[in-house]
Amino acid sequence: MTDQFVDVVQDEIAEEKAGALGRSGRRLEQALEQFRDYEHARRRGDSRADAKREALLWDLAERVEAFVVHREACGLRDARRVLEFYGVPREALARVGVRRPPR
Repeated sequence: MTDQFVDVVQDEIAEEKAGALGRSGRRLEQALEQFRDYEHARRRGDSRADAKREALLWDLAERVEAFVVHREACGLRDARRVLEFYGVPREALARVGVRRPPR
């Protein structure tokens, strides 16, 4: 195997990692947006059930966990700054690594 071939393969792997991490980040952003929209509607007096909020919160926690694990698999170990950047609520962070109760 030539060095050039290895370099090409490593470049392709790096591109795939970056693309997959970007998709994971977008899924996290979507979950955050859904949760924040719900919270905003709830503050305005929208009387949707708390079960909906719980489901959105669990969805968000699962997305956060997937994103952090994905980052770690890519060699990016410290997620604190990223979670601060996204503004992930503490309530969601507290559920990371916890199994969702049966529905």
